[in-house]
Amino acid sequence: MKVPAVLLLTAATFTLAGCARHESGTADAPVVSPAAARAAELAASKDPYAPLMRAVFGDDYLPAKGHAVEGIGDPDTFQQAYATIYTGATSTRLPSGETVLVVTSVATDENGDENPALPDPGRLSIYLLRQTAGQWNVIRRHDDVAQLGRMGFAGDLRWVMPGQGRPVLALEHHESGQGYRGTWLSLFDPSKAKIVDLTGDGIMTESDSSGACPTATHCWSARATWRFEPAASAAHYDDLVLTITGDEDDVTDSAADQQPEASAASSKKHSLASTARYAFDGASYRLHDGANTLPPF
Repeated sequence: MKVPAVLLLTAATFTLAGCARHESGTADAPVVSPAAARAAELAASKDPYAPLMRAVFGDDYLPAKGHAVEGIGDPDTFQQAYATIYTGATSTRLPSGETVLVVTSVATDENGDENPALPDPGRLSIYLLRQTAGQWNVIRRHDDVAQLGRMGFAGDLRWVMPGQGRPVLALEHHESGQGYRGTWLSLFDPSKAKIVDLTGDGIMTESDSSGACPTATHCWSARATWRFEPAASAAHYDDLVLTITGDEDDVTDSAADQQPEASAASSKKHSLASTARYAFDGASYRLHDGANTLPPF
């Protein structure tokens, strides 16, 4: 059957009008893959350790926040209270080619806020990664290597080179209370299969009681600068040398109890100046020469 021309013209008009409406309408939003979205988040992050942190913590890492929150990558099971927050602290490259990422962490309070109490230590973790075809892969994990410091702050970090061309992490951690303050040095070699503190329990580098004085009867203030020097004999690490300056009062507790005013008036200071040399004995650094005169508390 022959279709009238007017009907063909009407159908064509409707078809063209429909096309015009579709073409002038809002275009569909492009579909972004989850991988592309994650890459965009990493690129926008201000965290210098973002790619490394993503490789270590996966979806628990929040690029916009610059830290990872334990368990947050699985919202169905995530518990906000007392979760752990991980933050990249420093990194370096080993002669073997691996990249070292040092992470500090602290537990949150019951509301999920980072609000550690005074006794809460900072936690130290170390991870080794290697990049292959643009992808970071974790080679070794060392979770919770140490718990040091107070208020969730592990301490001041820097890289040192105590011999044989390998970087070692130096961490100076602090403790304080009731007017007393102290600092200890710890050392960690990230190239080891098992990472432990090379100093044992830390070597004191600062001791001060000025916050407790003049009420306290024994007052002092002293600190040490430290450096590495070549070992006298073949050793895995250079010797650690402390140069100590400062002084303390000669007043004793018993003398002050008997004559507090006279003791305070007649007290004299004596120097704590000294040099202490520590040598690595295959397990940890031990005092080899001199004396560490920093008063413990």
